[in-house]
Amino acid sequence: MHWSWKLSRNLVKPQHIPRKVGVDIDWVHKHSDGSINISKSIIAAKEMVRAYGMLNLNVAPSLNSRHTEGYAIDMLLSWYGTIEIKDQKGNIVKIKSLPRDGMNKELHKIGQSFGVIKFHNSHKDKPHWSIDGY
Repeated sequence: MHWSWKLSRNLVKPQHIPRKVGVDIDWVHKHSDGSINISKSIIAAKEMVRAYGMLNLNVAPSLNSRHTEGYAIDMLLSWYGTIEIKDQKGNIVKIKSLPRDGMNKELHKIGQSFGVIKFHNSHKDKPHWSIDGY
């Protein structure tokens, strides 16, 4: 996912993407004469980005992250009106404030009560929550 995102934006040359054991992807597409076809490589990377649902990501998926460690989740949240949620202590918290999505500060506090922290750089990765905000 990381390399397809970078290649789709022409931030890396396909021949510079390191091979990874167990991942059978040939990033280097070639012309019939054997020369590297950068545009074909980029088009294929864009298809992967679209297939993985990463078109709106503002940062490349990390090679090593709380996700790869099993300590993060991406959640798209939204609601209408007021919601009632129990915090970790069992107290019911009513959220009336805006925005009515995962960027709501009151929701962040409830998440923190369970040890689920909103990403510190939220505007770049809105759905990301983890054990420490990274």
